[in-house]
Amino acid sequence: MHFSKKMIEIFVFMCYNNLKYSNYERNTEMKKSARIFALVLSALLACSSVACMKGGNNDDTVVSDGSEDVENVNAEDGVFSVPEGVAEGKTFSLYIANPDIKNSFIAEEETGDEFNDSVYERNRLVEEHTGVELNFVASTRTSNGADQGAETSQIRTWIQAGDNTYDAYLHVQHSGMPTLIEEGMFLDWNDIPYVNIENPWWYSNVQRDICFGDKIFCMTGDYNFKSFANSECLIFNKTLCDELELDYPYQLVFDGKWTHDKFLEYIRAAGKDLNGDGLLKIEDDRFGFSGWSPEVVSALFCGYGGATLRKDDNNLPVLNVDNETTYNVIDSMLEVFGDENAFIVKDKYGTEDRMFDEGRLMFNDSFLSAVPGTRKLEDIDVGFVPYPKLDEDQENYYSRTANISGLTYIPVTNADVNKTGAVLESLAYFSKDTILPTYFDIILTVKSTRDVESEQMIPIIRESSRFMDSVVGFSYQSIINANNGNTLSSMIAANSEAWQIKVDSLIETYSDDE
Repeated sequence: MHFSKKMIEIFVFMCYNNLKYSNYERNTEMKKSARIFALVLSALLACSSVACMKGGNNDDTVVSDGSEDVENVNAEDGVFSVPEGVAEGKTFSLYIANPDIKNSFIAEEETGDEFNDSVYERNRLVEEHTGVELNFVASTRTSNGADQGAETSQIRTWIQAGDNTYDAYLHVQHSGMPTLIEEGMFLDWNDIPYVNIENPWWYSNVQRDICFGDKIFCMTGDYNFKSFANSECLIFNKTLCDELELDYPYQLVFDGKWTHDKFLEYIRAAGKDLNGDGLLKIEDDRFGFSGWSPEVVSALFCGYGGATLRKDDNNLPVLNVDNETTYNVIDSMLEVFGDENAFIVKDKYGTEDRMFDEGRLMFNDSFLSAVPGTRKLEDIDVGFVPYPKLDEDQENYYSRTANISGLTYIPVTNADVNKTGAVLESLAYFSKDTILPTYFDIILTVKSTRDVESEQMIPIIRESSRFMDSVVGFSYQSIINANNGNTLSSMIAANSEAWQIKVDSLIETYSDDE
């Protein structure tokens, strides 16, 4: 077999990064107030609908006839089958609607920054292999909720107008995107040539968690490091553990004993009235656990094994709320959120981060992507662990993947699915050995973790990730206001019909083979 100079160059680069990645792997009774009930139940609503629905097709779409000469390149536990030069002379345009995600794609030149340079190298490899010119365009809006919705509206306008400027869009999982999918704005990834979701560089948990039937209308892969960097976790204050003579919870995680009961022990041990006024106030005192309501409620629900939907034998959704398991999960969550040593931040986002930075918080709801930011803390030693399990009988730890992580959507206006499939598969494939190990080995491990045990938490958190609240169809605050005074059972009864209507709509969509 003849090996071209380009093939040898790619092989050498990938061997180097595989070695780095291998090194990483080796080193590696309470008052149940109506207010808390309502807040926790919002987590249930988070999964009452899903961000993968049926899309249409476009008469101008170019479809592969399967006649291309394809050279298979074997990769670890996968097969890369994109031919060299398949998109020679073409341009692939991706619109990045959430600017927080742009660093996974845009690197204009090498700067000496490890992650930037790994993105630059990945892009170069993709362009050389496929012959395409990559055109990544990021939104100039912010990433706040209002701008997310504005971007969704912009995408709808472009597609409805038949604008095929962009071959794919990368946006959040919520903020109206599921509605666009219901409206038939996006193509089914099953019909995209060259893309093989079974390959390890794709996040098959997207299909597992938020797609039904046999349809896939959103996906992500190793090209978007936010997909795993936004796995939720608990950052904890090791210095405070030392002061309170508490063992770091690492061994509990390893032994499968990091559970609700242990979590409560740490929370209660950490709380303290620092100014001696007999009250616990977030401005002055120390707490055991906190987080921002739209994130922390769903994260704990997920960690405790909560699931508002399950799948039937046809992979279609079934409402999974009014049952003993869900009640047990909610009761345990209420025990946490109702404890005086824990509090939920509803309005002033970042309050929990400030308290943690000041040494007045034991556990802070956070994400792997926030771990590098703890390097600035000079007086606090920091570690991180996954969210606890409900009990030891729960088989796995579960880490919620934030709905801002970003998914890729292919519009029905796409006029060249051959090119699109080839480029997306290549982006995911070459990212596996460029930006992925750089982020894990350098950004998270070398620069961010302060002990071996923290490093060993990374694969545990990543492997336990779940895409859950891709659609938050209701405002947390509106639910609290509307259901004031209701009990848990009556709130479920009051909302079950509406939830079922959403599930029925999903079933109808996913059962439609047109």
